[in-house]
Amino acid sequence: MHSPFPGMDPYLEARWSDVHVTLIALVKEALQSRLPPDLRARSEERVLLETIDDEPTQSYRSDVAVIEIGHDHQTSQSAAAVATIDPIKVKFHNSPEVDRFIHIIDVANGNRVVTAIEILSPGNKAAGRLNKDYMKKLADYGRGEVSVVEVDLLRDPARTWLWVNDKDIPANRRQPYMVCIRRGWAPDEWLAFPISLRTSLPSIPVPLRQTDAVISLDLQPLIERVYVAGGHDDIDYAKPSVPPLNGEDALWAAELVKAPRR
Repeated sequence: MHSPFPGMDPYLEARWSDVHVTLIALVKEALQSRLPPDLRARSEERVLLETIDDEPTQSYRSDVAVIEIGHDHQTSQSAAAVATIDPIKVKFHNSPEVDRFIHIIDVANGNRVVTAIEILSPGNKAAGRLNKDYMKKLADYGRGEVSVVEVDLLRDPARTWLWVNDKDIPANRRQPYMVCIRRGWAPDEWLAFPISLRTSLPSIPVPLRQTDAVISLDLQPLIERVYVAGGHDDIDYAKPSVPPLNGEDALWAAELVKAPRR
């Protein structure tokens, strides 16, 4: 069974971890056969740990345990006459944020990154160290003349802390979803594509090298495959989405989910 929504299903936003992993894989697959012979699409992953104050964000390739070997003075004092052994303290970092993305690389030129495709997660958008780390990554892409395709299919958090934010879009063009593109050879210019809740997701241009033809990425069939592959037909559409829809969108969605589904 397929989603009742014509484009992005707002109920999928509450299941973003699963959606994000699947969508990354499908985007890479969709691009691979369309790239020039010397380019490849590769999915990448970093595990990020939120830090406090102005400490730099740490990144890891896998789950981490910090091990401390030390003497427990309290134990030795209470059992001075008894043989003791010093404990090993193992501290785990709780629920690290995983940063997943796609790099299109030039395998004939030292695997140079040509284009980065960033499908945003809440941590990229919310104020904090993870957002600052993401913004730094965008700045690094700009210095390296790497093209960026930023796909935002989340209504919450708002686009307050992103390079292209809601204030940059005319009020009559603002929509809940957005794709933003920056070409590596024009780092001071972003192309913004607002996407309505009520229409199909568009086919978006993916810039490569300046001498390459732009290729297209059709988002709608990919999000439909995400829905099926993730078994999301168990969504209870009688309940409000998370985050909830408001106003006319809520009324429109309520009528839409009552219709027979294919």
